[in-house]
Amino acid sequence: MVNTLVHADYTGRSSILIVKRPDLFGFRNPGLMRVPPELAVKGGESDCRNRRMHQMFLMIGAGERAGSGVPKIYSGWKWANWRTPKLYEKHIPSEQTLLELSTVSLIPKEITELLASLFGDAFYSLNELEQMIVTTAAIEGWVNHERSCQLTSKHSRDVTLALPRLVDKGFLVSSGEKKDKSYSLPGMELPSPEDVFTNTLTQFNRLTHNVDNLTHTVDNLTHKGSELDKSPVKRDEKGRFISEMIDKPFVDKLDTLTEFYRAELNALGATAREQRRLDVDTMKQIICRLCKGHYISVSVLEALLDRKPQSLRQNYLKPMVSDGVLNMAFPYKPNSPMQGYTTS
Repeated sequence: MVNTLVHADYTGRSSILIVKRPDLFGFRNPGLMRVPPELAVKGGESDCRNRRMHQMFLMIGAGERAGSGVPKIYSGWKWANWRTPKLYEKHIPSEQTLLELSTVSLIPKEITELLASLFGDAFYSLNELEQMIVTTAAIEGWVNHERSCQLTSKHSRDVTLALPRLVDKGFLVSSGEKKDKSYSLPGMELPSPEDVFTNTLTQFNRLTHNVDNLTHTVDNLTHKGSELDKSPVKRDEKGRFISEMIDKPFVDKLDTLTEFYRAELNALGATAREQRRLDVDTMKQIICRLCKGHYISVSVLEALLDRKPQSLRQNYLKPMVSDGVLNMAFPYKPNSPMQGYTTS
């Protein structure tokens, strides 16, 4: 709470918000951090926005020396064996910093049982970082280098070495290449964009992210491969791509849409096509309208908005995903050319 108060930008549009729930403490203060979140977590650097207020709390014994507050919060949560805190920034609807402190056990009972059934006592032979990575893959369905770095204060090089080591030991299965590489537990591989759009059957070789929500029985998966290869691409009444592997329709091409629905999407993007210099907020509002109710590919957005794909990704889509405004169809493959976006 002290960190929230001394780092808040009191000229900002947002208010300070503190939430207490049985499973979480949440802190929001207006203004972005003056030190990058990853450096704040490691500690040692600080640029306090309200120095006199900070000094006041120090004098009554309620504050920490500069640069030590966030690391102390993280170490306290680690000591209690709770989930790693999430510290992040948002730009929409206004600039703000958020800290989520989950009081849920680091390894829920069902995850402990899952890890025991998969690996037995071998799991406990892993070091602390390796256990954290494998547990996160079990809880969240997948993990990558960036997410792994968020879980620890160790150097990113340690994470770089740990991930392939876990693959070699059989604790993780990798997919993707280089910066697009992600990892999951054996038998729990998530469908790739290629799996979805080539209409291949991969469910037989994987479990869904939530084991309790399996939607395919073995009887559904006994068709011959030759029959599957001939199966037509499924589309809804508007011409959007449909797959049982993703939770929403997917606008992958404009020319497969019905004439009426294509005209509707074109009308939504008309302002962007007509005005080359459109302010950022207006463009983001247009993108949200286009992404509502389905996933939509970058190539389709490129045509509807008359903007280059690189510009769309860097200036709009990536920040909107970071701010929680948009979700990706394949978050574990963020750089896939087949990526799609939908409103949260």
